[in-house]
Amino acid sequence: MKQNYPVNGSNQLGSHNHQTKLFFGAYEPRHSSCRSVILAVSGSLLCVAAGERAAAQAAGAAPQASGQTQEETAQSSPPAIFNGLNMIADNQWPSQPLQPAAPPIYSPNSTPASPETPVPAAPAAPAAPSESATVAVTNSPVLAASPAATTDANSSLELPGMALPQPKVYQNELSASADFMYGRGTITVPVGYGLSQNNSIPGSAVPIGRQAISADRSTVYYGGTVSYSYGRSWYLDFSAENGRSTGSTTIDIPNLVNGQIPSSFDVNDTLYQIYLRYNFKNGFLAGTRFGAYLRGGVSLVQATLTANNNATSLGGKPVSPGSEYSDHDKTFDVLGNLGFGLTYSLHSTFRFKAGLQLEGEGFGGNRSQDIDESFDLKLFNPNATPLSGHTTINDTVYGAIGRLMLHAEYKLGDSGRWKLTGDIGVMTKYSFVTYPGAGIKDELLYGPYAKAGLSFLF
Repeated sequence: MKQNYPVNGSNQLGSHNHQTKLFFGAYEPRHSSCRSVILAVSGSLLCVAAGERAAAQAAGAAPQASGQTQEETAQSSPPAIFNGLNMIADNQWPSQPLQPAAPPIYSPNSTPASPETPVPAAPAAPAAPSESATVAVTNSPVLAASPAATTDANSSLELPGMALPQPKVYQNELSASADFMYGRGTITVPVGYGLSQNNSIPGSAVPIGRQAISADRSTVYYGGTVSYSYGRSWYLDFSAENGRSTGSTTIDIPNLVNGQIPSSFDVNDTLYQIYLRYNFKNGFLAGTRFGAYLRGGVSLVQATLTANNNATSLGGKPVSPGSEYSDHDKTFDVLGNLGFGLTYSLHSTFRFKAGLQLEGEGFGGNRSQDIDESFDLKLFNPNATPLSGHTTINDTVYGAIGRLMLHAEYKLGDSGRWKLTGDIGVMTKYSFVTYPGAGIKDELLYGPYAKAGLSFLF
């Protein structure tokens, strides 16, 4: 006869006002915590029963009940464990003790065990999983105790997931920039050095004196820098600058002419500089708003100075510019440079950065100066012979350069490999020149400074 067991919590098995034994030999729990323990134990028994039934079926030793087919046995005998779990969940308890029927759960072709048909012994443990297994499930007590689960050398306790993509680190950086400065200040003009060679004041034995005149100037500089870095810590920089300074002064040649030659001058100079720079991106400033670098290098400066009289009337007589006095100098400087940079971040995002930047640099070296100088004395003495001379002098040059700027960076594209840079601020250069026979003279240059550049990572 087919029996229908409640598996959905309906109250068809009687009252639970008295204690009755369940199929696992425990009494009715009176607290929810006890029922939770029973649920956990029942789940483990479920796994054990399923494993034994599957193993018995695989070995071909599943017993058959007398007088019933496999389909009838499976339909008439519902799983005892499922019935017990449903009754625990819904507080439904039978009036009579349940018999632990044990039909197969996953295979309807097996028959339940009975006293007449004992359950055969379980076969040996299944073979270890294949080497392709990459995840070992150990949450189940049965599988955790299995030798196959604990001896598989290829198993791991990894949880499945997706690895986060790591950004590519570019070791090389190539950058180029252009800069501009408009400055004012002073410059020195050596006079009398060429005229004093093998010459003296006409009609006397008094030598022509030498001196360096300080004159006001206005200057425009423009140039560019190319930089390469490997590892973005060490940088090799090459820069070139071209400047022009103009101004006017009064030429005073000691013992010859005392402030009687109004003149104008023009200085064109070109600077080439190569230096090695180290950027402290890590180290003692890591994690702060500050950044720093040190650099050292060599500078070569070529300059040409031209000074001529600019008066159309000299000594009461009309003259053409440059016809009475002319000074033409060619200079060549070899300098060593040692500098630093200090930055402070004001705003920083992936795409845009802004901050303050302070740069300082000291320099020093030698200047070689070739001087050609001429002066026509006919304005003062019609019988006088024009004077001219050539000489070479060596000067000592040293000084410092400082810049204070607002620095900004903007990355282009999603990867940020292209970057625009810009600086705007002020620059000051203060230097000293030691002239033989004239002592130490100072020169000053100051004014606004701007720089724009582009860099690429690869």
